[in-house]
Amino acid sequence: MLNGTNAVLLQTILYLANTNTPNDTKWNYPSSEIESNTLYKVNSGEEGDERCYDGLGCYSINYPWTDVSRPVSNFPQSPEKVAPNYCLFTRKNPLQCQHLSYSIPSTIYKSYLIPTQRVYFISHGFLEGGDRPWIRRLTAELLRRYDANVVVVDWGSGSEPPYTQAVANIRLVGTITALLIKAMSDQVGVKPEFCHMIGHSLGAHLSGYVGYNLKTNFGLTLGRITGLDPAEPHFSKTDPIVRLDPSDAIFVDIIHSDTTPFIQGGLGMEEPIGHLDFYPNGGADQPGCNEGVMKYINEEKGSFFKGLRTFLGCDHVRSHEYFIESVNTQC
Repeated sequence: MLNGTNAVLLQTILYLANTNTPNDTKWNYPSSEIESNTLYKVNSGEEGDERCYDGLGCYSINYPWTDVSRPVSNFPQSPEKVAPNYCLFTRKNPLQCQHLSYSIPSTIYKSYLIPTQRVYFISHGFLEGGDRPWIRRLTAELLRRYDANVVVVDWGSGSEPPYTQAVANIRLVGTITALLIKAMSDQVGVKPEFCHMIGHSLGAHLSGYVGYNLKTNFGLTLGRITGLDPAEPHFSKTDPIVRLDPSDAIFVDIIHSDTTPFIQGGLGMEEPIGHLDFYPNGGADQPGCNEGVMKYINEEKGSFFKGLRTFLGCDHVRSHEYFIESVNTQC
């Protein structure tokens, strides 16, 4: 079990682990097409408590975005900085990314997107990117079972430390993702109720923002959100608008795998926030996560950084491992 000091240092340690791990992706993954231009003009509120981006709305740091549960609140960084990238994969292109953009209609109607089939959106968490191995495996499993569409939401440029900035950035990514779904609906007839957001950690709350924006801005309803161990820090005991909650989609299901309090080293939320909340093995201390750090270093062929990352996030990542296993389970 980690003590409070180690929990605070976790983001820095994991950042080093990620930046020192070679990228082993086999996907053809293009860089984002968002470039600096006047489309994203920044306006600040008169009292400096609101920041607006043209076409993407305004973001306040007043209550409930700042309160006792989250005393520090940041504005989202610019769209040019966060630069979310949307990669479509289907059975026709299981490894070759097709970049989608809500502002470039041709990327949608010229893609392999199948409008009549379900669309799965996968969003990662803090310190990650869209090329993580678990995302590749989940994409492959979904396409093996379904003739569907899988869109990877890569907001890696906005997921870097400090944690409070990444927390703010998912608000912007949620808005842009909702705009993409609206564009997919307008361009080729994709039904939002056939869209399924799957988000891990901060990606779970990001998914909630997608559903909220679709409902509030366009009167559309997201079909399903699966929250994989939604992040606790800055979200536990907050107003429902700040975090994922049941009103964000027709059906919201949650897998809680790391409910140990954050000050003791846990990373996930304990309170139920969906229509259906699962707590495998009681929601904490997952099997295989009680070994010493040297075990994980040895399993990673002596790589200190990869072993440390696995050790520190073991319970937290079990949520997406359980979900991946469930897609094509033989049970």
